[in-house]
Amino acid sequence: MSRMTLQQIEAFYWTATLGSVQKAADRLGLSQPAVSLRLKEFERNATRRHFERAGRHLRLTQAGREALRTVRGIIEGVDSLGADASPGISGTIKVGFAEGFALACLPQILERVHTTYPDLHPELTVSISSSMEPALQDGRIDLAFLVEPTELEGFTYVYFGLQPTGWVVASSLDVPTPVTPDNLAKIRIISNQPGTIGYRQVVRWFASEGLKPASIDICSSVAIQAKLIEAGTGAGILPTRMIDEQVASGRLRVLETFPPVQPVAIFLVHRTGTLTPAARAFVDCVTETVGQMQYLI
Repeated sequence: MSRMTLQQIEAFYWTATLGSVQKAADRLGLSQPAVSLRLKEFERNATRRHFERAGRHLRLTQAGREALRTVRGIIEGVDSLGADASPGISGTIKVGFAEGFALACLPQILERVHTTYPDLHPELTVSISSSMEPALQDGRIDLAFLVEPTELEGFTYVYFGLQPTGWVVASSLDVPTPVTPDNLAKIRIISNQPGTIGYRQVVRWFASEGLKPASIDICSSVAIQAKLIEAGTGAGILPTRMIDEQVASGRLRVLETFPPVQPVAIFLVHRTGTLTPAARAFVDCVTETVGQMQYLI
């Protein structure tokens, strides 16, 4: 058996962390076949199976989870050696987050940022995506993670993945499934304001059967929208991973619907040519955290 190399360990670490060979290849600046070959060599040297297929994603086996704990220590040790020899990442960075994405992922992202770059200080803006685009244009924020943003000249858009969404109701609300637009049109709908992706999702879903909901209450906050739905005020479309805790505790229910609610795309947006080392470090932390959580599909 040949000795395992750092390149093989990195291929395993980034594939396990980001959930796909292609994302690992993008992170390492390699082709997908090159990363796949290193993964095969890693597994041959480790003599255990570390991944199993879960749809379009790779999922860690028990052996893979054990290996990841060991490998993470190796990668962090190598990174710390490099950090000693290079200038530290420090300063303030102004970052925007789409609210649903922030509610699901931001605590874990900040934990990684503070652990990896203790001298990096994010200033956070959390809101609906459309309200943050003017802040990007006039420089009030440096970069943002937005849901299906409008394309603006002079800005770079990096596709992160698809955020799952679905119709959600309080568990106490008697709504038989599968739900169709005809069934749900009689129930009060809680939605973001017109012009937002959330509102467009509602309108498009009902329009698939030529319908409009009988009543829509508008709410500018996704967090409050979720609270209103939990209280039984009505039904709404929410990022499903944002409400994992409420679903697990039985307070909310994600409805099976026909047609299904389509996921929405998350993009990193920044002014072209202005991504500083501090900004790149922050983006790396977001990428690693979201991949480890397997938040996006």
